[in-house]
Amino acid sequence: MSTRLQQEVWALDRCSGCGVCVAACSKGVLYWNEEQHPLLEEREKALGLSHIKLRTCEVCEKFCELSCPRLVDWTPLEPRATLSARSDGVVQSGDVNDVIRALLVAARSADLIDGALMLDMDPLTLEPVARVATTVDEIVSSVGMQYLWTPVLSALNEAIFEMGLTKLAIVGAPCVAEGARRLMDAENDRLWPYQEAIRLTIAPFCTGTYLPDMVTELLEQGLGIPRHRVRSLTTSVTEGKLTVSMWDGAERTIPLTEVEPFARHGCGSCDDYLGESADIAVGAIGVQPGYATLIVRTPVGEVFVQNARGFGLLETSDQVDEAALKAAKAEKDRRARAQAFDEFHILMLDALSDPGKRAQVRKQFVNLYGAPQGGASKREVRDVACSGC
Repeated sequence: MSTRLQQEVWALDRCSGCGVCVAACSKGVLYWNEEQHPLLEEREKALGLSHIKLRTCEVCEKFCELSCPRLVDWTPLEPRATLSARSDGVVQSGDVNDVIRALLVAARSADLIDGALMLDMDPLTLEPVARVATTVDEIVSSVGMQYLWTPVLSALNEAIFEMGLTKLAIVGAPCVAEGARRLMDAENDRLWPYQEAIRLTIAPFCTGTYLPDMVTELLEQGLGIPRHRVRSLTTSVTEGKLTVSMWDGAERTIPLTEVEPFARHGCGSCDDYLGESADIAVGAIGVQPGYATLIVRTPVGEVFVQNARGFGLLETSDQVDEAALKAAKAEKDRRARAQAFDEFHILMLDALSDPGKRAQVRKQFVNLYGAPQGGASKREVRDVACSGC
């Protein structure tokens, strides 16, 4: 197993939870078990009466490391077009998930894709699932992303190797798009099945994803909202609230400060609100009511948008408030950095009594402040980081 993953991602609570490392693991020894990051399965071999623990990761090409989006600094893809959009045809809606469905239905109808791997939710239990939809009916019947976390990309092997999909769209939080992009950019020939199969990435704007426990502990036990009444969950970074929409038309709003305890730890180190690694990003900022913001960042994204327009399933215009988008991005940057500094201060205090954490302090210092300039020594960095740790 990659020591970089353990030391630079897992130990620092920076795992995005995208699931790409689990899918890419060539030995199948990474798995999820309700943790903030994957776990390494321990395997044994029996030799007579002896049981020897296998070092499963000792001889490995470390595909987990090659695919992890948290081990690189991202350069955002520049927007090629920023549009106001809504689904057209039978359903006219500016809901983010409706706009995404319009893009996917048009793409499936034109055979641009043969399936979509998406973050979805069971409408009865509110359990988040990684769903592979291969027909128009399956795409239309999806609930869509509700900001409840599940490791979407863990299902890549099911989609590609078990179902044999060769033209796959991936829909998930911005970190999911980052994981897919890292996988496609990896320079290793053995990863070509993923690189050939992934055709499109779509990312809803995202302030963070929440652990499924939020439904039980906050909605049901805390606010008395039965899960069977909930139709959708929507977060707004500019308004600082989570909106719970009911099937009977009623709504409840919850301050994000009350929801934050259920956020994945790795979301605190993410500064990508606008899906800056995805072919297409969709959100609800900077447009008039009844429309969504559509940011197209690649030529591939342009093809899929034009295709949806051609099918009469998507209506677009150029009326977007760019200032509102910049403000929303700045707010996400501010929140992520403030949380990172809070965690850094706690880590420094822990390092005073636990020398084993001093390496983490030095690493986190560089993450926040950058490498020392002007030839500063490691000793100088250590002194600044925790007063001589």
